[in-house]
Amino acid sequence: MNLKSIILLTGMVLPASAAFSQYTEDILRFSRTEQGSTARFRALGNAQTALGGDLSSLNSNPAGIGLFTRSEFTFSPDFLSNKADAKYIETGSSVQKDKLGISQVGLLFHSPSRRLKGQDLDKGWLSVNFGASYNKNSNFNSTVSYGAVNPRSSFADFIADRSNFYLGNGDPANNSSALPRGWEDMAYSNYQTEYSPGGYFATTSVNNNQRNITYTTGNQSDVNLGLAANYSNQLYIGLSVGLSSLKYDSDRTFTEAGANREFDDQDPNFIGGSYRSDYRSYQQTDGSGINVKLGLIYRPTPIVRFGFSFISPTWYSLSDSYSEGLTTAYTRSNGTAILPAYTNSDATYNLEYNLRTPYKVNGGLAIIVSKIGLLTADVEYVDYSSMHFSSSGDIDTENNTNADIRELYQGALNLKLGAEVKLSSPLFLRAGVNRNGNPYNNIDYNLTTYSAGLGYRMSSFYVDLTYTGTTDKYNTMPYSISTTYPDFDFTGPGDNAQIKNKRNNIYATVGFRF
Repeated sequence: MNLKSIILLTGMVLPASAAFSQYTEDILRFSRTEQGSTARFRALGNAQTALGGDLSSLNSNPAGIGLFTRSEFTFSPDFLSNKADAKYIETGSSVQKDKLGISQVGLLFHSPSRRLKGQDLDKGWLSVNFGASYNKNSNFNSTVSYGAVNPRSSFADFIADRSNFYLGNGDPANNSSALPRGWEDMAYSNYQTEYSPGGYFATTSVNNNQRNITYTTGNQSDVNLGLAANYSNQLYIGLSVGLSSLKYDSDRTFTEAGANREFDDQDPNFIGGSYRSDYRSYQQTDGSGINVKLGLIYRPTPIVRFGFSFISPTWYSLSDSYSEGLTTAYTRSNGTAILPAYTNSDATYNLEYNLRTPYKVNGGLAIIVSKIGLLTADVEYVDYSSMHFSSSGDIDTENNTNADIRELYQGALNLKLGAEVKLSSPLFLRAGVNRNGNPYNNIDYNLTTYSAGLGYRMSSFYVDLTYTGTTDKYNTMPYSISTTYPDFDFTGPGDNAQIKNKRNNIYATVGFRF
C-alpha cells in the first residue's frame, strides 16, 4: 500500500470520518490557482474581469486586450518571502524562505481595421488585437518546520497501529499473511515494532524528541495565446488558449530520538538503551495541460464597464513519483552502538494520471472616472466538486479519489475588490482585497489577500510596484494514531501542529508601448 495518504498530511487536517485518498489533497492544491497578472492588477486585488486594458487579461478575461489602442510589451519579476510559524505540543518554531522569480511576461500587437474614406471611425469592428503572455499562477515555495518532546506517543506507535489495522492480530511467526509488508515491514525489520499475542506494539518509549521539516518547491504557469476584437468601443470579445505547466516537489524528513521501551523477552542489548529514527519521503509531480478562456466586456457608458469570462477546466497529464525510507540506529546504555544503523532501501511508487481542474465563471463591474480613478469588483465561482482524477493503471485509486472529491469539496465564491486613485499625473495609488471562498464541505476555511501599490505612467513607458500579503492558518500532524490502539491513551487521533503561514510578495511590472 502507498502510505502517502496516511502521513504526508502537509496541508489541513480533514475530518477523520472522510475516506481520504492519497491524491485528493494534491488535486485541490493543483486546482486552487490564482490567475497570474501584472503588478497593477495584483494591486487591485485581481479584480480585472470588467477592467481590461492589461496584458494579463489574456489569463483571465481575454476580451480585455481588445481595449488596447497601441502595441505593448510587459515584464513582471516577483519576490516571495514565506514565513511559517509553527506550534507543536506547546513548542514554537519559525522558518523563513525567500525566492525571486518571474511572474508575467507579455507581448501584444494592435491591429486596427482598415476603414474606407468617409466611414465612421467609431462604429463597427474597429480592431483585432493579438497577444501572448506567460503567467505564473501558483508558487509552491515554502519551508515548514516544527518539533517538541512528545510525552504521549512515538512514531513507532503509529506504525504498530497501522500494522494492526492492515494485518490483524495474526502471529507472523506462524502465518505468512500476517507478516508486515511495505512500510510496516521497514519498521518491523528495524526493530521499531514487535509482535505479541495482542498484536504489534512499539519498541520505543514516549518523551522522545521529534522534528518534522518539509520543503516544497515548484509552480504552475500558463502560456496564453489569444485575440480580442473591439466593436464600436462598446463591446469587446476575446478568446485565449492556455498551455499549462506544473512542477511540484516535496521533501520531508521526520526525526525522532529517545529511550528504548522495556518489554518481555527483549534482547538485553536494547535494555536501558536509546534510539534515533529518521523517516524520509520525497514527492515529485510534474506535467502539462491545456485550457480555454472566453470573455466579453460591455461598456454602455464611458465610465461603466461590465465583464464576464469563462475559464475552462485545465486538462492535465501528470507524472507522480513518491519514495520513502526509514533508518534506525540503537545505542547501548553505555553509549556504544548496538549494530550499524538499520537502513531500508527506499520504496518508490509511480503513477501516471490525468487531472481535470474545476471550471471558473467570473462576473465583474468597473466604474472609471478618468481624472479621478476607478473602482472595480469581481465575483468568481469555482466548483471544486467538479474536479476529476483518472488513471488507467489503478482503477481502485481512481474510484476512491473521485468519491473523496465529491464528499470533501464544494463550490466556492471568490470576491475581489480594487481601487485606483490618480494622485498627480503621472502617479497612481492602488489598493485591493481578494477573498477566496471555502473549498471544503466540512471545514471552515477562507483565505484573504490584501494588496497595495503605486504606478508611474507616461505615454510610452510605465512602471508599477505592488505588495501583497496573505496569512494562511491550518493544522497538520506528523502521523495519526487510531484511538483504539491499545498503547495509546490520548483521546484524539494525534498531536496537531498549528501552522501560521505568512506570504509577502512584491511584484514589479515594466511596460513599453509602441
